[in-house]
Amino acid sequence: MKKGKKILIAVAAVAAVAVAAGIGFGIYSASTTIDFGEIVIDGIPEKSEQATRVMSFNVRCADDPEGSINNRSQLVTAVIDQYAPDSFGVQETTAKWMRILKSELGDRYGCVGKARDYFGPFSEYSAVFYLKDKYNLIDEGTIWLSETPEKKSKSFDSACYRIATWAVLEDKETGVRYTHMNTHLDHVLESTRDGQAGVLLTKLEELQAEGNVIVTGDFNAYPDEDVYKRMVKVTDDVASTAKNADSGITYHNYGKIKDEGQGAIDFIFTSKGVKAETYKVIRNTVKDMYPSDHYPIVADVIV
Repeated sequence: MKKGKKILIAVAAVAAVAVAAGIGFGIYSASTTIDFGEIVIDGIPEKSEQATRVMSFNVRCADDPEGSINNRSQLVTAVIDQYAPDSFGVQETTAKWMRILKSELGDRYGCVGKARDYFGPFSEYSAVFYLKDKYNLIDEGTIWLSETPEKKSKSFDSACYRIATWAVLEDKETGVRYTHMNTHLDHVLESTRDGQAGVLLTKLEELQAEGNVIVTGDFNAYPDEDVYKRMVKVTDDVASTAKNADSGITYHNYGKIKDEGQGAIDFIFTSKGVKAETYKVIRNTVKDMYPSDHYPIVADVIV
């Protein structure tokens, strides 16, 4: 066999392993970068002076026929920039995504988070970004959602390493603190997600000593599943508690999945009793392109 063929086979094998493991890796790449011109995101709710705006955004790890990362990232950063959350959590953020987000938003936002495994550019972060001029970063960390959360590990028959990252943030003017915790549960077994949620909730209870906690993430579970029911025993789902809520599905597979009442799999949870003013599923497209295969979600809460 010629050397070139061996290299191609090796690359294909690596790609297959990456996809099977749920690692962010895409073979497809768009041939051109689209010039979107000035991107204006409409329908942004006004935020009250006392509210804190938080966002959760699964950005989709790979290039897809529906849009390369180079193109979709322009929409992702426009949504974040114009909604201007005080803090936001991202899922499926590969090293490439982290470089883009830091490059485009780093003048306003600080960032915390670790890669979940050792696959370099194919690994993913569940990073938390925060307005660095508004908040002092008091503490931060990442745990693995496993039986040994302080080290790189996986349990509960998880297909992938799964993590939760948090940032304890203190308002520089008022001194009010809250913790933003962000995660992405496994995509295969409900029993796996249940075990991972248990680890997450144990850490959440510890973090509540610093003040109210906001949890964002892709839970890969609908509201009728045990994982969601376990979460809302300890936290509030702002989609249910917000005074003004525009809710619905969050995973849409680039518009291929329609809202038939199945509910969200991405959530914003808060400590019990935190007042939520608004909740919104962000469904904007630009030139018929979606920023991701998930809709981002945003909420204004009183921490």
